[in-house]
Amino acid sequence: MKTKTKLRLGIYLFLFAAICVVIGLSWQRESQRKHLPEAMRQTIEENHRIGKMKQKIKVSGHQAIAIYYPHLGSAEIDANIESAIEEAIEKFEQENQGVEGLCTLYADYESYELNERYGSVQISFERTGAVNMKEVRAWTFDLQQDRLIRFSDLFSAEGMKHLAFLTRSFLTTLAPGQENQDYEMDENVLINNKAELYLGEDELRVVLPPQTLQAQKEELIAVIPLNKVIGYVAEDTRNLLGLQTHGRIIDPTRPMVAMTYDDGPNRQVTPVILDALKEHNGAATFFVLGSRVANHQDIVKRMLDEGSEVGNHTFGHVDLTKQSSQGILDQLAATWEAIQEAGSLDHQELLVRPTYGAYNDTLKKTSPYPLILWSIDTRDWAHQNADKSVDEVMREVQDGDIILMHDMYEPTAQASVRVIEWLSEQGYQLVTVSELFEARGIQLEPGKTYNCAYPTKAH
Repeated sequence: MKTKTKLRLGIYLFLFAAICVVIGLSWQRESQRKHLPEAMRQTIEENHRIGKMKQKIKVSGHQAIAIYYPHLGSAEIDANIESAIEEAIEKFEQENQGVEGLCTLYADYESYELNERYGSVQISFERTGAVNMKEVRAWTFDLQQDRLIRFSDLFSAEGMKHLAFLTRSFLTTLAPGQENQDYEMDENVLINNKAELYLGEDELRVVLPPQTLQAQKEELIAVIPLNKVIGYVAEDTRNLLGLQTHGRIIDPTRPMVAMTYDDGPNRQVTPVILDALKEHNGAATFFVLGSRVANHQDIVKRMLDEGSEVGNHTFGHVDLTKQSSQGILDQLAATWEAIQEAGSLDHQELLVRPTYGAYNDTLKKTSPYPLILWSIDTRDWAHQNADKSVDEVMREVQDGDIILMHDMYEPTAQASVRVIEWLSEQGYQLVTVSELFEARGIQLEPGKTYNCAYPTKAH
């Protein structure tokens, strides 16, 4: 037989053998997969945006393992992912030795491509058996340079402090009203890479695997809108990663004020204010009367859709200092119910402005919500003169102020248009009350009163 023919035959035999091996492994994996519980056979394909999906399937005795993960073709990043998977499998097998009954380890992932160079992967592990636990691991990476992106690659020291504050604030919403040491963290958790980073389309996730914080038993994930932190990311870094946000970007390093309006909505006045805010990329907090919402649901919905905040000013302009604890709760609950019929409050903090700015110990002890007062009172309701309202703001305003107006009077609409334009020209950001306090690193607490959020040396 000629040498070339032998060589060709050898190549064919090798290819045939390789194909048989691949088919055999595939058949074996699929055979094992069929023995998995139904819930472990499902994957969410639309979340698998980066890399080639790989899987580890193993069914042995009472143990079933199904792990889906991406292969990115990047040595360091793939090694990190493989290491996390092997660690999860080893932990699962060790803790379930000798355990009777079905024990499962299931993992799936989601990934997001920031651009051709940068992306993020989050793998969610769920195990049952001797220990029932969910655990999440996350990586953001630079495929071109084959390296992981850390929080310190994005944020300055001041940015780290602010991100740590936002993370704490988010985590406390998971168990409102409870003091939980699981949430006690500072920027060192980010600096020391104990927390893991996932960058999505409009959000940043701070992923804290179990035992990252003191007494933390399970995973904790804080989801932070990008527009709340992107101001701390240098513009060139922002552009390099392709970070974009929909909506306003709040820069905590720049001056800001919170415009607030009581007693509305009003069909002739409130839309004029909203138009001015929209023109100048701003937002405000509207403390509405519950009794007025039903006939103005379209306006309340617009407030929420355009990024403003809707607060509670009682249902019928009732003096809360003259109410029993139950009366206070009834007034607030009726108003929230009316607002929620107009639009969702899921993505904003719930705030109360007591009528007349009046409060007492009963109100402070009863209110499940922060009580927001003001630092500049335009007295627009008394004089109903646009020039006087504008002059009051121009004379008194400083960074961190909360300005009180009432969206019930035509002169207030005229004054608002002028004030909003002037503040923007002076470099002030027009933010909601919640955004103002977030930017200053102040967590609002139920039953406490707040007049302003002036900058401190720490911020």
